[in-house]
This record gives sequence, C-alpha cells and structure tokens, in this order.
Amino acid sequence: MWALFGALTLGLVSVFVVLPRWQSDRRSATASGLNLAAETLQPAVTPAAASAASPTMTDSPRPTPTAVIQPTRTRQPRAPTQGPSRALRDYRRSMSEGLEALETGRWEEARSALERAARYNPGALEVADALARVAAGQRLETISADIQRAQDLERSEAWRQAEEAYAAVLTRDPEAADAIAGHQRASYRADLDERLEYHLRNPGRLASPVVLEEASTLLEEIRSVSPGGPRLADQASRLEKSIETASTPVPVILESDNLTEIMVFRVGRLGVFSRHELKLRPGTYTAVGSREGFRDIRVRFVVKPGATMKRVVIRCTDRI
Repeated sequence: MWALFGALTLGLVSVFVVLPRWQSDRRSATASGLNLAAETLQPAVTPAAASAASPTMTDSPRPTPTAVIQPTRTRQPRAPTQGPSRALRDYRRSMSEGLEALETGRWEEARSALERAARYNPGALEVADALARVAAGQRLETISADIQRAQDLERSEAWRQAEEAYAAVLTRDPEAADAIAGHQRASYRADLDERLEYHLRNPGRLASPVVLEEASTLLEEIRSVSPGGPRLADQASRLEKSIETASTPVPVILESDNLTEIMVFRVGRLGVFSRHELKLRPGTYTAVGSREGFRDIRVRFVVKPGATMKRVVIRCTDRI
C-alpha cells in the first residue's frame, strides 16, 4: 500500500514540476532556432535603411516596389489643317441657293443654282432629288395657273374655250380633279350655249310644232342651270320671246270665188266661201283649191311672227 502511495506521489510531481519545465526549455530552443534561420536568410540592414523604417512596421515583410520604365515617345509634327476645297465650297453654296429658291417657289432660279451644283458634284443624289422637286413644283404651279385661266373663261361664259383649256390640263394630268369637273361643266354649258344660239338665229324654225316643243323644253332646262350668268340670262329672255311670238296666232284672211273648195294643210277642209278668216301661228302653210272642170290650185303662204294680218287668194281659174 505504501508502495502504491509512493508511485502516485512520484507521478504527480512529474506532471506538475518536471513536465512544465521541459516544455519551457523546448520553446526556448525552438525560438533560438528560428531567430538563427531568420538571421541567415535576411540581408543586412544598413543604418540608413533602419532609420527610414517605420517604428510601426509589422513583422510581415513588405514587397519591394518595381520601377516601370516608360518608353520615350517621339513627338510627331502636326500636319497643317486644310479647309474644304474650292469646288466643295462652290457646291455647297450653289446647293444652298437652290434649296432656298425651291422653298419659296422661284423655280427657274432654283433650277439654275441646282444645275450649277450638279456641275461641281456630278451624280449627287441630293441634287437629283432637288431638281425633281423643282420639276414637280413647276408642273403643279403651271397646272394650277391653267385651271385658274379656265375658270376665268367660265366666269366670262366663254364655254367652248373653257372646255379646251380644261382639256389641255387633262393631257398633262389626267387625274386633276378640278380639271375633270371643270371640263364636264364647260362641255355641257358649251353645248347648251350652241343650241340656244341656233334657235335664236333661226326663229322661223319655231313655226314647226316639233321645233317649238324642242325650244320650249330647252327653255325649261336653262331655268334650272346654276350658276347662270348674264349671257345665259339674256339668251333665255330672247328665246322666251321667240317662243312666245311663234306661239301667238296671226290673223289670216282667205279669199275665194265661192265656187272653189278650199283645204289648208295642218288646218283642215274649209269648204266653199268667198272670204274666210283664220288665226294661224307663224309658219309656212299650203292651201289647195279644187273645182269641177278646172285644174286644182296650190297656194303656199308664210305667216310671219308679229304680223298684223295676212291675205291669201285661192281660186281655180284654169279650165281643163
């Protein structure tokens, strides 16, 4: 038992006394070895370098900076700056003048400037485009002026001339709406004007019932036309008077021998008489007389408009 107690006491002394002292000696030996190795590897530090070292320097060594050597650049002389060439300046100036004239509708001036620009820069698309715009603008302006001229002819009631003016516009622009409508209007009014003038120059034709009816229908058509105009109003007034005169019967006295039987075409058989009064509308009439043993007789007579009285003698006097 005493032996066991002694062994335990010896073990405790080894743990608490011998072991700590052995560990301390081992750490000291390790530190000495490390310092010796560091002194062997580190270069000697000069006093100047030691004085320059920061007192706060840490144990980790700093990397030594590497100097970068920049290559020497040779300064090249700068080339003198040159402005645009004279041809380019002339082109720009001509183009500017042409476009300004184009925007204000000065077509010939614009065309001249743009053609000059084309000589400085042949084949330039912007010049071709501007010249096309000049041509289109000039064409539209010409068409507009021609339509205005045709409308002026309409206002003066020169219908056939207005029709021709509109037709000229349509040869250049078949889709011009104003010219299409104007041509239709002028063509109708020109035909109407010519029909009117024909009746007014030949009032005697109104003696025919067919022609008189035609003129009366034309007069109704005129009254529905709008706008009319002073020329049309005058024509309508004159035609109305002609129709009225042609429709007003004129007294006609037929004289015979009380033996000849009388018939008037478009009137009828009148029989035998010595004197017979009729009222006939202006026109041309034919009276036929017949008598037993005598040759028939035909008398053609004209009843003029506005006449006061007409005397016609019809007698069969030529024996068979």
